[in-house]
Amino acid sequence: MRMSALRISQLSSATGVPATTLRFYESEGLLPADRSANGYRVYDDRARQRLAFITAAKSLNLSLPEIKLLLRVWEKDSCAAVKAELGPAIESHIAHANESIAQLTALRESLTDALARLGDTPDAPTPCNPDCTWLISANTAVGTA
Repeated sequence: MRMSALRISQLSSATGVPATTLRFYESEGLLPADRSANGYRVYDDRARQRLAFITAAKSLNLSLPEIKLLLRVWEKDSCAAVKAELGPAIESHIAHANESIAQLTALRESLTDALARLGDTPDAPTPCNPDCTWLISANTAVGTA
């Protein structure tokens, strides 16, 4: 059963995707819209499915160029072809996420150490200087990096 054509405001309401985002997707070639006789953007079932695909891909943090490539495959090829394109993209994003996790873990450890050293620093009535306990360890770490 074919859904009747939806105007941009209706598609936005039905999907929760702001109209500004729908217009942006159109300008980027991700979500083409037909035009009614009076010039309004109109969308059919396939556009709604395409938007669901874009939304799912965005939830995986895929870039717009990656999504655009996947959409071309999705529109013209088999599910196996989409899977073949999507798998490496997801693997790349997993590797990037692992790098980010490692960097954030190291940052958390540095912050935790700095907070502990800061707590050990005496409350001197004089201005701070490079010999402060929390700075010495941080400067040592920077010097060895």
